Amino acid sequence: MRGNDRRSGSEPDLDRIQFIRNADGAVPSALPRKRKKSRELSLKTGLTVIALLVAVLLIGGLVIYPIANEKSERSVYGDGDPYVGVLVINGEIGSASETYQHGWTLEQIRTMRKDSLNTGIMLYVNSPGGSVFETDELYTELKKYQKKTKRPLYAYFDQMAASGGYYIAAPADKIIANQLCTTGSIGVYMGPVIDASRLLSKYGISAQYIKSGRNKAMGNPFTPLTTEQKEIYQSQIDEYYERFAQIVSKGRHLPIDMVYEIGDGRSYTASQALDNHLIDQIGNFAKARKTMKKDCKVRNFVMIQYQPQTSLMDYFTQLCDTFRSYVEEQGKSETEKTMEYLSQNSGRVFYYEVFE
Repeated sequence: MRGNDRRSGSEPDLDRIQFIRNADGAVPSALPRKRKKSRELSLKTGLTVIALLVAVLLIGGLVIYPIANEKSERSVYGDGDPYVGVLVINGEIGSASETYQHGWTLEQIRTMRKDSLNTGIMLYVNSPGGSVFETDELYTELKKYQKKTKRPLYAYFDQMAASGGYYIAAPADKIIANQLCTTGSIGVYMGPVIDASRLLSKYGISAQYIKSGRNKAMGNPFTPLTTEQKEIYQSQIDEYYERFAQIVSKGRHLPIDMVYEIGDGRSYTASQALDNHLIDQIGNFAKARKTMKKDCKVRNFVMIQYQPQTSLMDYFTQLCDTFRSYVEEQGKSETEKTMEYLSQNSGRVFYYEVFE
């Protein structure tokens, strides 16, 4: 009896569930150890399930992400419809400027090359040319696009498509130029190589170079070029020019001798370029699109143009500069303003465009 009393004392019977009955029903007053083990087991099971779910999501992400990424690459432009990418080449062709960014431009060509919805490229050229290296790299990427995709490459010349601006468009299937476009300028130059040696000598100034060979420091402004050095530079220019001429000859299907004749560095008007077979048509951008639509059975055209990203700080800086310029202008007479304008713009060539 005492043993039973001891068992029914402060420690509950772990083999049974005791209930306190009241008006609300049965409420457990103690839980057996078996139920506690069940809770521990449920917790472990839940953690295992969560771990499995995380693993499935990770594995699924590794599989789904490349597919989704590939799909997004195929649908960068055109809103899911087939499109011609109008790639704008604006300004001097170099590594980077406010209007042209070389790496970005090459990436757009590669993107369209991999895009199954892309149906062609139209170059929208408004450029005086630029660096030999970047120009040739852009040309090479466009040739790769043609070779890999077999899609059409057309070109429209806006105000100017000269030198490197013509270089990159030479392999186009068809070139349409604005009636007031300046184009051609087939050639290469370097310089100016300034010789200030006589000026320095006049004031008793001399400059010396410690060099490994007689031609190592050639082209510096303090020493005149020797005949040998001029020939060295000329050989480099001739090599670059020969590549330029060959590109025009192959792209325009012209005899190389004809390219040498018309490619003496001069620029041409649109009508002169047409007479010399450097372009195929004269017309505005609307006519260029209409021509490509008819020739290639394409519909949508998407403008692809580099837009420099401006931060909020840049915006306020430009705003402050504009305000400062405005304040400075207020203290000048009309005569002073006119003379400054003429001084800053004298010798420049202005081009204008007629819109139809």
